[in-house]
Amino acid sequence: MTAATQATGEVPLTEAELVVSGGRGLKGPENWGMVEELAKVLGAATACSRPVADAHWRPHHEHVGQTGIAIAPNLYIAIGISGAIQHLAGVNRSKVIVVVNKDPEAPFFKAADYGIVGDAFEVVPKMIEAVKKLKGMA
Repeated sequence: MTAATQATGEVPLTEAELVVSGGRGLKGPENWGMVEELAKVLGAATACSRPVADAHWRPHHEHVGQTGIAIAPNLYIAIGISGAIQHLAGVNRSKVIVVVNKDPEAPFFKAADYGIVGDAFEVVPKMIEAVKKLKGMA
């Protein structure tokens, strides 16, 4: 663990057991709060797809995929990410993949262990609420 990691309490993406990742389906950086909140209640790291990093919504060190970081967490939650082959190349070693996407034809569903076809803006707040309830935080 680096001094910076110890100071912030954040787990490096490559070492994270739980990762919550967001894509273009979040529509803009102003909506990133729900990704961070879900990650916080789960004790997870945050990540993003390449288009999100390229649009400067998130820092490039959070970009997972073929041209970003390859990760292998126990749980990878993809929110609003279509699942292009380049993204899958960086997360395909995850033990469990959960996908939230409103497009039932999104390629990511083929790689997912669990999929939720729904609007992230409706689904993610319910996920946060459920985790808080389970952890006795609500």
